[in-house]
Amino acid sequence: MREYSIFKITSERLKREVRIFVSLPKSYFNTGKFYPVLYMSDGQNLFDDKQARYGKSWGILDTYEKFPSLPELIIIGIESDENRSDELTPFKFTYEDEPEAGGRINDYLDFVVKVLKPYVDNKYRTFKSPKNTGIMGSSFGGVLATYAALEYSDYFTRFGCVSNAYFPFQKQFAELAKNSEITNIKKLYMDVGTKETADVKHQSLYIESNQEIYDILKEKIVPENIRFEIIKDAIHNEKDWEKRFPHIINFLFNS
Repeated sequence: MREYSIFKITSERLKREVRIFVSLPKSYFNTGKFYPVLYMSDGQNLFDDKQARYGKSWGILDTYEKFPSLPELIIIGIESDENRSDELTPFKFTYEDEPEAGGRINDYLDFVVKVLKPYVDNKYRTFKSPKNTGIMGSSFGGVLATYAALEYSDYFTRFGCVSNAYFPFQKQFAELAKNSEITNIKKLYMDVGTKETADVKHQSLYIESNQEIYDILKEKIVPENIRFEIIKDAIHNEKDWEKRFPHIINFLFNS
């Protein structure tokens, strides 16, 4: 059974101490090899059901046990807290009757690239270059990964954008995508399920917004380097993201 470790690091921009969850490849302690790195949002939900916010994780450790031929990666999970909606989204928005949120995504990514990544590169045997560094997340975490593709491709070139919740600020995000220069991207994966939510109106918004963003990005990325999937009956939860994880990782890191 693979294990994971946790350390804490303080972010002045985020104004909080952030727990970081780390999974090292099985071969890490038996070799002197260096490894690609994948940064993932909602780190508490990745490895351990007991840590996961809703009692079910992505099961990434078990997945690597089941599929040992998956690309070996150092996976860095970044804990989210009650400020998640602020930190993972680029624009202010309101959702139903909830208070206004959003707009602090650059604070989050500044922490990742200027504080966390240098720490990780110093502590672990990482390939430090953008071509060996990815970022991935689900829901607003998928928004974060897509935004990183548009604005932070000097640091990341592999992007996993899962069950993306673009619709609260779809028009603004589409404009950003149209105006972004993204020639550095090596791989970009996008998906959306057909049952992200039981609300029929919001479900159609999920699919429509993902389709629009994909239609913009596919004109800017070599066809074999971008993939978009509408997944039948897929629900907005960790159990379903766990099923897709091997497929996504193989696409992002096998070449």
